Amino acid sequence: MNVRWGEVAGALFTFLILVALPLAAVNYLPAQTLEQLSATGLNIQSLATEMAMLGLVVSAIALAKAVADRTSVAYLLLDISSNIISLIFALLVVGVGNIASLGLSSFSLQQGKVTTEIVLDLRIFIYITICVVTFSVLQSIVKFREARSEANQMPRPN
Repeated sequence: MNVRWGEVAGALFTFLILVALPLAAVNYLPAQTLEQLSATGLNIQSLATEMAMLGLVVSAIALAKAVADRTSVAYLLLDISSNIISLIFALLVVGVGNIASLGLSSFSLQQGKVTTEIVLDLRIFIYITICVVTFSVLQSIVKFREARSEANQMPRPN
């Protein structure tokens, strides 16, 4: 088994950034900030938990890619799933916890008799991310086919 230690270190770094950091960051937010965010309908604890779950999946995929052979179908599937998970992560972050909103989020703040409606239309970023992920999947397939053809052309020892 050929382990690529640089990719293992990358998977560990990904775990720290995408799992540990969101869960720890929520504990350091002031209570007043959490109350204000809750008043808008945004559950920051739920958002951090969802980000951490996706981060755990991304880390596991990165770790599995570190030990998989680049010419195997498993590596191709892991690479494609990694690209798709990055799209889901972008949907989660840009949609502020609501994946189905596709980047169109709205919040309402009420102070006294005044209600303020905030609408964030970030759908262009989702469309760009969809294009990037599509090209990344195609690139993964091309790299896989190139690695396979190079492996087939190399002479095998007897």
